[in-house]
Amino acid sequence: MREDLSFVDRLHRDLGGVRWAEPAEIRARARRRSRRTATLAATAVLAVLSGSGYLAAARSGTPAPPAPPVAAVPATAAAGPAEIPWEAMLSARDVRLKTDVQISEAGLGEAVRVDPVLEACGRERGVPSATAATSRYSRSQTLLRPAVDGVAPPVLTQDVYRIDPTQSRLLFGTVALLLDACAKWEIRGSGQLGGGTVPTVTQHRWERPVSGFAGDESVLLRHVSLAPVSVADGRTLAKLPPVEATLVVRVGDLVTVITTGPDTLQADGTRPGPGLSQADLEGLGRTAAGRLCVAADPRC
Repeated sequence: MREDLSFVDRLHRDLGGVRWAEPAEIRARARRRSRRTATLAATAVLAVLSGSGYLAAARSGTPAPPAPPVAAVPATAAAGPAEIPWEAMLSARDVRLKTDVQISEAGLGEAVRVDPVLEACGRERGVPSATAATSRYSRSQTLLRPAVDGVAPPVLTQDVYRIDPTQSRLLFGTVALLLDACAKWEIRGSGQLGGGTVPTVTQHRWERPVSGFAGDESVLLRHVSLAPVSVADGRTLAKLPPVEATLVVRVGDLVTVITTGPDTLQADGTRPGPGLSQADLEGLGRTAAGRLCVAADPRC
């Protein structure tokens, strides 16, 4: 927990002016897809300029050693008997928003991560087994927006895990416990104000607007975080972060976790506009469940 809080402190100091940095960077630290998230800006620039090859760049523009190149998702790819094929993943056509670049990777023996910030709250409040389920195989992808001024935030990220079916009840039960324990949570940290460092507090809350809308089991989570404020006088130190939504859907022995990027959601979740509404998210969950059917055990 101390490590998580010190990380938030650094984020407040270094990225206080970036309205989506706090949740995105905490997720990047906690998830295996951190390497992809850290390369988003460089990926977008190089994809636009050359259409191939990607280099890593650290957050906030700090130079970093080159990472292994990450290729865009191919049209087809071979998969082993228990691996997760490309056909089980969402495609750019499934998302109502325009996307430009798709980045993917596969893994073995990964912990199933739903929301690392929520899990940090759960550890502080004594929720057992916050990361109980471990996958046998997994595959992840990030869909990026078209680059504007060299910046291409993610539209969404998706992880698909193949887990022991007996763990599925434990996974969704743990999510329910976390939501009950962490409806509201405060993170204490520090930030820059008036040329000095001041203690801050950031309010977080999680909501569960709907469940059981797709697959064998499903839940939609909304993560609302307020801007950090000075403990002394309540002054705000940064812009209001965007609301994040996370879909967790299970079909057979496959579980997918889909998390929205900055500005992916509509402001109030219902009005017409370029963002995704709650109805859009539920439809995306059903589409994701349908795609999992091709590789789930048992099949749909």
